[in-house]
Amino acid sequence: MNSMEISNYLEKIRYGRKITQEDFVEGIVSLRQYQRYRSGECEITYEKIDQFAQKLGIPTKKLMNEFEREYNDQYRMVNQFYSAVVNKDYKLVLELKEKLDKELIFSEDCRTYYHHGNIMHNYYIDKIKKEDALKQSAKLVHYPTILKQAFFTEIEILILSFMLSITEKVEQNRILKKLTEIFETSNSIMSGENDLIYALIIMRLSQTHGSNKNYPKVIHLCDLGIQHGIAFRQFYLMEYFFYYKALAHFSLQEYDKYEESLFRCYACLHMEGNKKKIEKFTKLIEADFQIVYDTFILKYLKRNFV
Repeated sequence: MNSMEISNYLEKIRYGRKITQEDFVEGIVSLRQYQRYRSGECEITYEKIDQFAQKLGIPTKKLMNEFEREYNDQYRMVNQFYSAVVNKDYKLVLELKEKLDKELIFSEDCRTYYHHGNIMHNYYIDKIKKEDALKQSAKLVHYPTILKQAFFTEIEILILSFMLSITEKVEQNRILKKLTEIFETSNSIMSGENDLIYALIIMRLSQTHGSNKNYPKVIHLCDLGIQHGIAFRQFYLMEYFFYYKALAHFSLQEYDKYEESLFRCYACLHMEGNKKKIEKFTKLIEADFQIVYDTFILKYLKRNFV
């Protein structure tokens, strides 16, 4: 249990029940001590949680169960928000933002996650310039000091991976080197087991290595993303992994593997059945490889399965 998170949840319930902070803490702790709990300066004991629960008129066990449920709901909503930003689904972004802006988000990690989603959204809709998006992202993770850390949260790595795409070459190489090292020694990641975040980071790393023409590294990273997705039955961004693999194999003149990757990309797209995504990838692939995608697939099937 994170002391700051549970304390902020208590604060949300207190506010909702129209109890003043002074009345809420009276006979339990000083107002300053309560603020220390909320800022994470010190740990709140179970005894204090029990006393606060009594002030709220909620059994402690029920309060903790509700905290766990709301915590998971908040994280799920922020996850959906960030994914909508990445996919540029602006209607969904605005719907979720309206809900989240009314929430007191308990987790500091979750608040950082949400904050960065807003930075990205503002950048994508040209509300802020690239330099501002980079500066704000760097501030969130205390860049460049963060590169000296031995351990990283998934959110920190996610933000660093976004910075790859908008920073200048020298800093890009610096970040890329660090992130690649982290994924070579995965015990450096303090994982929240968020499969969507993992896939997005792998995608961004693959994209950057591809821009640098490090094709073997692209293939290695995409294979990591594919294996992870299959192991956890999570197929988010799987079409990107096969698409980037196809580009890498084609550049290395490994044409059999290139064709197989394009076939698997096609299968992922049509299994999901998202028409806009199918159109997007079809245009990309036909431009990249000078093929008619549907015709390519028919010929591939005849050669390999008929």
